[in-house]
Amino acid sequence: MRFKPVILIYDLDHKLVDEVAAEIGNTGLYSSINTYNESNAMDAINQYDRGFGMLTNKLSCVITGWNYHKKPRDQFLYHLRELEGKSPLRSPTPVVIVTEDHREDLKRRALDSKDGAVCAYLHRDTFRDSLLPLLQQIIFQDNAVELNRLAIEQFESTPLEDQ
Repeated sequence: MRFKPVILIYDLDHKLVDEVAAEIGNTGLYSSINTYNESNAMDAINQYDRGFGMLTNKLSCVITGWNYHKKPRDQFLYHLRELEGKSPLRSPTPVVIVTEDHREDLKRRALDSKDGAVCAYLHRDTFRDSLLPLLQQIIFQDNAVELNRLAIEQFESTPLEDQ
């Protein structure tokens, strides 16, 4: 029996979580864990830990957004990266951001390969156009690092008013 890759979906917006879950669930290729608060999302991260948190966890991808009530450095993405950085044997979990907030500073920080290292930064209204092909590349082709590099290049080549 082959297990489906597990994707953690976290956002305060329940509707967005449900929309993303439906989109990926319709493929039949993935299982999802839907969480609506950071505490449950961190519990899921810990539940899928391997080697007492020393090894890369078993989650294939995390799809999240920004929490508008928190400072940039206090966001879930950075809590995850801090946790992963505690072990040299643990590689970053691929992350996709789906949000309406496209502040340049948040986007730059999220895409930074040494800080957020997200694979893609998608708008809430148009994520359906590219989410499934992205997941295919992230999970089945192991292209998370390359996708991050491409997203950074696209961000840096886009004029400021378009971001």
